[in-house]
This record gives sequence, C-alpha cells and structure tokens, in this order.
Amino acid sequence: MDLQQLLKNPMTQQIILALVTKLIGGKLGGAAATNGSAPAGAAPGGIDIGSILGGMLGGGGSGGGGIDLGKILGGVLGGGGSNSGLLGQLGAAGLGDQLQSWIGTGPNQPVDAAKLTEALGPDTVNDIAAQTGATPEQVTDTLQQAIPALVNEASPNGQLDPAALQSTLAKLLG
Repeated sequence: MDLQQLLKNPMTQQIILALVTKLIGGKLGGAAATNGSAPAGAAPGGIDIGSILGGMLGGGGSGGGGIDLGKILGGVLGGGGSNSGLLGQLGAAGLGDQLQSWIGTGPNQPVDAAKLTEALGPDTVNDIAAQTGATPEQVTDTLQQAIPALVNEASPNGQLDPAALQSTLAKLLG
C-alpha cells in the first residue's frame, strides 16, 4: 500500500504524527510528555511540538525564528550518515537491508513487527498507543506499513531528502 492510501486513515495519521512528535521531542532534549503537566506532544519544557510542527509544515521550507524544518527532519531521520535518529535505530536493530530497500529505488522489503518494536523501543510503542488510543499491536501494525512508505517517500531518487519528507508530512497535517 502506498503512503497516500495509508494517510487516508485517521488512526494512521495520528500514529505517524505521534511518532514524529516523539522523535522531534527527543531531538529537542527529551521525549514528548504525555502526562497531565503538558499538552500531548509537548517537550519537557511544555512546548507543544505537534502545534509547532504543524505551523512549520504549513509555513513552507522553514519555520519562524530561523528554524530549518528540513534540517530537523533530517536529524530525526538520521540523515547525513549519522547513526542516530529513526534510521540509526532501525539499522542498529538489524533492519539495515530493509532500510536500504526503502531508500533505494527498488521494491520495499517488509519489516518484522518484533524487530520494529525492538528498534523503536517498547516504551515508544506504548507511549504512542496511549497517546492515540490504539493498542500497541495496532501501533506496530500501522508503523510496519507507514515507516517503509515514509522513508521511501523521503528518498525519491535513492537518497534521503528531508524536504520530500517535509512535503509529505505537510500533506498529513493538511
């Protein structure tokens, strides 16, 4: 199933946004808070990352205050050869072959649910489930389809392009 088809499902949209928000929250100094002290998607300082992300995506190439969303998304994905971010987590969990198939121009290889949960961390899966009202199994099932499609979309020419991901996420938040 392609990404555009996946994004028609509201639960899929919520799960993807929760994952991106959590990853960006980690890049901003901590995991996204989901307790009563801050809005869902807020970083430890009370910043509502989901709202900021939505505003930046709607505003074009970079957000207010000189924030380069493409650079942030590149860091979240782990572009530039770094071993951090989502791609680093996936590679460290033994999903390098699948990851290369998503980035490359050939067919996308499937990802095993247990390996995906290992890569993301069970706490991340459980946090996303709690935030979206889905079960952990629903989160994993959704991300098994969505992550390969997102990475594929973010690498249209066989190389990671955060601007392509930014465009895709802008459609998601439409």
